Amino acid sequence: MFLILGAAIALIWANSPFAAAYDSLLTLDAVKEVAIFTFFVSLGIELRHEMTKGALSKPRQAIVPIIAAMGGMLVPVIIFSAINFGQPSEAGWGVPMSTDVAFALAILAIAGKFLPPQVRIFLLTVSVVDDTLTILIMSIFYSTNFHLLSLVSLIGIITGALIPQRWPVLSWLTPTVKYASLPIFALFSAGVRFEDLGANFGTSALTLGIILAMVIGKPLGVLGTTWVVTKTGLGKFAAGIKWPDLLAIGSLFGMCFTVALIMSELSFGLESAERSVANLSVFIGSLASALLAVVALQIRKRSYVNR
Repeated sequence: MFLILGAAIALIWANSPFAAAYDSLLTLDAVKEVAIFTFFVSLGIELRHEMTKGALSKPRQAIVPIIAAMGGMLVPVIIFSAINFGQPSEAGWGVPMSTDVAFALAILAIAGKFLPPQVRIFLLTVSVVDDTLTILIMSIFYSTNFHLLSLVSLIGIITGALIPQRWPVLSWLTPTVKYASLPIFALFSAGVRFEDLGANFGTSALTLGIILAMVIGKPLGVLGTTWVVTKTGLGKFAAGIKWPDLLAIGSLFGMCFTVALIMSELSFGLESAERSVANLSVFIGSLASALLAVVALQIRKRSYVNR
């Protein structure tokens, strides 16, 4: 929730009489880059753990979250691109691709404590895989027109994957990311000026494309491909995972915040009106997905309470 607090402060500050001070803060690029580096180091460590000891260490179980992550990236891109086809805003196709693992796990910890631990592992694994794939896409498609953020993200995830397992890094890195890195990144990235949005913000193709891709496309892509993979026998669930539980957490995959803000900056640059529209759309889409997930989890909780 510190992530949301950082974003809320940025929104208020950027639209206050002290907006000039916020603009001065944004010149400290190194602070944002260090914050995002530590976040991706933690993701790299999680990815290595899943590959060596977790859900990605067994081939038939690994294929389910891997394909689910790919579907969860592809369907939002299709929805966004269909709405924004032929317009300048189509450059933002990468914005709704990646689930915010920290944001999603925080909501699950609050509203889904009753679920089996295997469900959390599935959510974590899918999110880490799609974040990793998104970083690879960033390094391929945006390497020629962007500054250090894409490179820092890639180096961070590689660094995390290569840190020796005997080093107890996560014990201090996890709270650092949760309470410092992500809120600082949100503070630097979410300061949208409402005057830059334009009169048609609510009905623009960019706004609709991002929100629909996040709220509908991400759950549909993840759950749809999961169903195909498991029903065809290509992969299987880990013991303890049930379809009603996955349906209850489906909207959590639509919470595309941290990496989405990076992709927004990559797609539209720092000063464009499109970036402001995209960032606020990401904020709205993430909150909508969170609320839908909380409602679904409360409905699912009844079946556990009534056992």
